[in-house]
Amino acid sequence: MKKIILSLTLLLVGGISYSQSFSNVDVGKRKEYMMKTYKLDSKKADAYEQILSSLNQENEQLKDRRVSSDRFKDEQKKIYKKYGEIISQAFSKGKYRPWSSCTQELERYHVLSETKFIPIEKMRSLYKVEHEWKKTRDQLWKEMSDELEILKKIEELLAELNKHILEILGTDNGNWYLSYKMSIYGALDNMDKYGATYNEGYLIAQIESNYSRQRKQIWNDRPKNRHDKLQEIEANELKDIKQAVPAQIAEKWLSVNNSLLEYTLAKRYGLNKTQINQYKNAYNSYAIEEYKVINDQKGLPTSERADKLRKANDVFCERVRPLFKASSYKKWKGKRVYDFEQRVEQKTGK
Repeated sequence: MKKIILSLTLLLVGGISYSQSFSNVDVGKRKEYMMKTYKLDSKKADAYEQILSSLNQENEQLKDRRVSSDRFKDEQKKIYKKYGEIISQAFSKGKYRPWSSCTQELERYHVLSETKFIPIEKMRSLYKVEHEWKKTRDQLWKEMSDELEILKKIEELLAELNKHILEILGTDNGNWYLSYKMSIYGALDNMDKYGATYNEGYLIAQIESNYSRQRKQIWNDRPKNRHDKLQEIEANELKDIKQAVPAQIAEKWLSVNNSLLEYTLAKRYGLNKTQINQYKNAYNSYAIEEYKVINDQKGLPTSERADKLRKANDVFCERVRPLFKASSYKKWKGKRVYDFEQRVEQKTGK
């Protein structure tokens, strides 16, 4: 318990906002990096520090605004474009834009380059592989219609992308960047899900990631008291959320997560309350069958139990099919089967 609290405290102290990432950097080393990377003299490097301070201040003000994630991304893009022009004037009187080229006027590249001191050639390689991955992913969504196959293919592509990122940045910087990027996506998602500011959403994302790792570890270890441990995690996560964000955001977080199924079915698949209740009734029947297979039929071979679960899931999917529009059912079924197969492997070892 003490270890959990200590690790979370360190997490919160070190991750409240990106500007803290900049403020914790050795200014002297950053100045050397800027001079070498952009071929600046000392005077221009000092001028950049003043510009960076203004950029961070404006950026932090945006992060404390309660806006949608789309609005936030648009506004942040404007900030980075504005300061890209200012920096270009300071570096070369507007003739060149190497800073904008290196950072792509995106905060995650900006933070990575100037806190981890990544050479510009590696930054360009990173941008290239991520850009190509996005193009390929978007093409899959356009050309393929099978949701399950799309999700499997994207999973493969993502594993390959992450491998390339580690090769480009090295293990330590690569893992840091991957974790940082996931927190960014989590923060943006939480802005819309809970009505949070970006900074609040970022904190929530870090807390959720921390406790997700703990849950995964318990399921991997399968201790006899895992039910008690999982309940302890739930209680600690809620406690940390309440301490990290304003009361109304914590209440929204609790409300959404206590009814996450309802939230997902309504927001993502367009089901109404009556349809959601019918879905839950069907799922309860499936859950009873799953419990029998997992707990009452432990003596069966693993492969046979996995087959029984798949048959029960097929029955469940057919039972709820009429609740969805055809296009929505196709998306739901693909995601359901994708998640289901991972759960079967976790629960049966197959």
